[in-house]
Formats: sequence, C-alpha cells, structure tokens
Amino acid sequence: MTLSVLKNKIPDQGGLGLPAEVAGGIITVAIAAALLLTPSPALANSALLTNVTATTEAIAAARSRPFVLTHGSKRFTASAAEVATWFKAVNGNTAIQLRPDAIYNYLNVRVSPQVNSLGQSSRFKRVGGTLQLVGSGRKGSIVDGVKTSLAIRSALVSGKSTAAVQIKEHRPGIFSADDFKKLSFPDLLASGESSFAGSPRNRIHNIKVATSKYDGLILLAGEEFSFNQYLGNVDAANGYLPELVIKENVTTPEYGGGICQVSTTAFRAAMESGLKITSRRNHSYPVAYYGLPGYDATVYAPSPDLKFVNDTGYPVHITTSIIGTRVIFEVRGTRAGREVKVNGPFVTKRNPDGSLTAAVAQFVKKNGKTIREENFVSNYQSPDKFPTVRKANGG
Repeated sequence: MTLSVLKNKIPDQGGLGLPAEVAGGIITVAIAAALLLTPSPALANSALLTNVTATTEAIAAARSRPFVLTHGSKRFTASAAEVATWFKAVNGNTAIQLRPDAIYNYLNVRVSPQVNSLGQSSRFKRVGGTLQLVGSGRKGSIVDGVKTSLAIRSALVSGKSTAAVQIKEHRPGIFSADDFKKLSFPDLLASGESSFAGSPRNRIHNIKVATSKYDGLILLAGEEFSFNQYLGNVDAANGYLPELVIKENVTTPEYGGGICQVSTTAFRAAMESGLKITSRRNHSYPVAYYGLPGYDATVYAPSPDLKFVNDTGYPVHITTSIIGTRVIFEVRGTRAGREVKVNGPFVTKRNPDGSLTAAVAQFVKKNGKTIREENFVSNYQSPDKFPTVRKANGG
C-alpha cells in the first residue's frame, strides 16, 4: 500500500512509573524513579525485630491514629489501620516488635516514588580500542529503610505520631570505569535509525544535542529505560533552540523541537533489539520525517515518555551517532538464543481528512520458544486539526 506523505510538521516531545510489589531480600532493585527495598532475614533477626518496651497507652495510641512521615515539605499520612500492620504488641502488651515487610511495602509504594533520586549512571564507550568517559554519572539519594523503620518505632514507643524519612546516598550501578570493564557486550543485538533530511537548522541542532545524551548508556538486566530521565531539562541553558513541536492542538516553536527524532530512533532500536516496550505514544498526526506512520515515539517532559525494559537477562550497551542526516542507535548485549522479528509498520486504515491508523508488531523468541508477541497500534488525527503558529526560529 502506498503512503502519501502528510504535512511536514514536527512533533511533540515526554513520567515515570513503578511497580508496587515487593519481593523478599535486603536487596535493592532499581526501577524507574524508585528503589524497592526489602528487609533480609539477617537484618530482620537483628535491629528491626528487637522488642522495645512501650506503655499500654502508647501501644493503644499507635493503633488508633494516623501516622505522618515527613521529608522536607512533603507529608505522607498512613491511616490508623495501615499503621496497625507495622508492628505487633509482645510480652503481654508491654513491648512492640516491628513488621518490616509491612513498613517497607508502605515506603516502596507511597514514599520512595516521591522522594528517591537515583542519580545517573556514567556513560562509557570504546573509541579505537580506548575506553572513553562520554558522560559523568552522579550519585543520588534514596529512602533508608532501616533508619526510617527505627525512627517510626522510636516515635511509636514515645507516644508520637510523626517521624522524618531517613535518607542515604545511592551509588548508580555503573559509576566508574572499573564498573564498565566488568561487563561484556559480545553481540550487536540491533540498530535503529531515522532520517532528518530536510530539517531546518534549529531542528538539526536539537537532534544533535539530544542524541548525545544517550551515547554510551548501559542498561543492566531488568533495568527500565526512561527517555525523559536521561534527556534532562529542555531549555536554552541546556543548549536547545526553538523549533516546531505539537502542543495544545497547534504546531508551534518551543525549545527542543526535533527531540522526537531521537526518541523515535530509540524506539526503533529497542523494538529491533527485542527489548520490552513499557510506554510509548505515537504523535498526534503523521510526521513526514518518520516515514511510514506507526514506527514513531513522541515524548514531552514529564509525559508522554518512552520507556523500555532490558529483559534480555544481560546488560546492554547503547551507543548513538549521527552520520549525514541519519540518527543511529546501536544496542549491544548478549543474544543468548533470542530471535527478534519486527513486522511493519503498516497503514491499516486511512480517512479522507488525513487521519489514519497504523500498526507495527514485535515478535521475540528464545531458543525457538515465543516469549513475546506485541502489536503497537497508532491512531493519528488529521494534520488539519493542528494549525501552525510560527515564530522566527532560525529555520
């Protein structure tokens, strides 16, 4: 089926979500903007499970009223019913013993997503056999589950109903060159590319700035990639120029116009590599830069975002480049018997006003067994619904 190219307008740009479930271990698992905490048996048998003397009045008060955790100006209020699950009375109602799993569940679901800042991994790549630091990492801060639990216990036995969330430093998994050297990426899993031929000057500039943010990025096994997280702030201070974006039902210049060329390329690389797509949205209308509709990904901070999970079981290494008018993302890792096939994109419905529906499918097998079949359907509106409101933008 032949696709007629629709209006040559430029897209929008990109939230962070996390699972609430908690498994056993003091294992910490990085997921999006949170770090899930779980008390290990060794820890639970020591500090957190020590019986602490409390009056019957303090125990009764703890069971009958809400509890407030604070972090700066943020307040997290747990109901009396929820607080009652955090501890049990022991020794004839003269002491309390914490239930760490219940407290950690609350911290993971209610507090960590609002408080944690995971920092950012360093980015490395080899150039001519020499390891180079592409982007410096930064340490973050996360909820200290042990100290926060102990602060809660101290408050409860004192008859108080509030405590401060305790914080500790978090070091990203890939922070030093030694961290990188411990990993291996023997196989080129796939590459994704897109063409920005015909783009105006500001758009080309923004594409180059954004593409550099992902060069040398490592995703550990099970780690979720968030395009917006690594992109950072999109403004003049970070080197971006005004260019067209789709925003509030118009196409208008804004800092960072053209970034979706990069998110679209990242989406294609993830699809072709067989990584699990967890969040992706198509543009409001078909954009000529991206060729056949159905294989694009729009982002705009804080949402929509492009997210995918490294479910290969091994670390993957993403490198980016710009060759001529092509943006290229390469994904290296360990194939380990995985086969990936992408069908499409195909236009499945076209309407007289230029709106249409398209689809692309990802099939992933491991050792001949299907582990994922996923279809991504894109519904595009008519370009006529998004008039261009243009200002001088250097294009």
